[in-house]
Amino acid sequence: MKLTGRTNWAIATIAIPVLFAASLYIYAIWPEDRPPPETGEVRTVPPSWFDRAISFYYEKTSDEPIVAIIRQDIHALNGAISPDGQYIATGGSDIRDVAISSIAEKRIIRKLAIDSCTSSAVAFSPDGRYLATGRNFMAAIPHNESVNIWDAQSGKLIRNLPGPSAPKQYLNNVTALAFSPDSRYMTVSYIPQPSKGDSVHMFDVSTGARIQIMHPSTPAARQLVFLVGGKHLGSEDYSGTFNVYKVNTGQRVQQIGKYSVFALSLDGRYLAMGSDTEKQITILDRHTGRKIELQDTTKGLYRLLACSPDGRHLAVYCSDGLFLWDVAAGKIVRQLKGHPFRVSEWIGFDAEGKYFAAVCYKYLVVWDFKKLISAGPTP
Repeated sequence: MKLTGRTNWAIATIAIPVLFAASLYIYAIWPEDRPPPETGEVRTVPPSWFDRAISFYYEKTSDEPIVAIIRQDIHALNGAISPDGQYIATGGSDIRDVAISSIAEKRIIRKLAIDSCTSSAVAFSPDGRYLATGRNFMAAIPHNESVNIWDAQSGKLIRNLPGPSAPKQYLNNVTALAFSPDSRYMTVSYIPQPSKGDSVHMFDVSTGARIQIMHPSTPAARQLVFLVGGKHLGSEDYSGTFNVYKVNTGQRVQQIGKYSVFALSLDGRYLAMGSDTEKQITILDRHTGRKIELQDTTKGLYRLLACSPDGRHLAVYCSDGLFLWDVAAGKIVRQLKGHPFRVSEWIGFDAEGKYFAAVCYKYLVVWDFKKLISAGPTP
C-alpha cells in the first residue's frame, strides 16, 4: 500500500510525540551510565513529574493511608529515617550513592557519592546533625575509610572513620551502624575479623578516634542499638543471638538466643524475638526474664521486626507479608498490602511514631502510622 503525503504527515504527528514521551520515560527510569563521582560529591536531584505521578497513583488506588511512594533509581536494601521524620536515607548493594528522600516532596532530593564501594548501612544521629554511611569495598581499593559521616542538612562530608584492617582489605566492610543517644559516639560492626578478632568498634564522632572494642563480639546482622541511656549496646549477630555489651568496658554482659530476628523497645526493656522454626513471636522482659508469646501469629518465616517508639506496636515482615501487631492485645491489627514491591532489608519508624516506612527495592513506601492503627483491622 502506498502512503500519501497526508498519511505520512499524520503518522509523523503521532510518532514524534510518542517517541519524545518514550525518551522522557527512559531518561526518568534508567540510571545514568557514567563513571561514579568521587566520595563526598553532593548532587541535587531536580523535581520529576514521573515521581509525583507514581506516588499519586499508589496513594489514590490504595485503601491504606500511604503518605508517599518514592521511586529509587536502583534496588535499595537498607534505610534510616531522620529523627524529625522529614527524610529517609537509602542505600544498597548496587548503589554507589546514598539517596536522601523527602517524604513531603515524595522524591529523592539529594545523592551523596561514595566512590568505589556500595552502601551497606545508613544511620541518622538522634540530634539530627549527622548521617553515617557504612561501606562495602570493591576489589583492590587502596583505602579503608569504612564509614563516612555527613552533615545531614547540607550533605557535606565531615569525616571518615577507618576500618580495623590495612587498606585494600575486604575486612574493612561494614555490616551495621548506630549512634549513641547523645550523638557523641558511633558503633560500627565489621565483617568477621581474622583469628576470631572482635568486630564491633566504637568511635568518638567529633575526633574520629577509636575508643572502644566490644569483646567478645561478632558481626551485627542489621541491628546495633544503644540502651540504658547509652550505657549498654545491643547487637543482633548472624548466628541468631542478641548480645548486650557494657559500653565503658566493652565486655559482653548478656547473651540471648537463638532466634532469627530481634527488635528492642525504645527503653531497652523489652526484646521482641522471631523464630523461623517455631513461627512464633516472643516478647522478653530483659529485667525479669519473663516471656510473653503473641498468640495471633502468621505462618511465614520471620525476616524483620521493628518496635514503635511507644512500645505498643510491633511491625513484622515475614514470608506471609507485612503486619502490625498490638503487643498488649497480642494480636494482628493490620496487614499492609499497599507496597508495590516486596520488602527488602529495612522497616522502621520516625522518633515520634508519626510515620512507618519500608524499603521495597525500587520503592520507598511511607504510611501515616497513627491513621494505620486508628483505622482498625484490615478488612
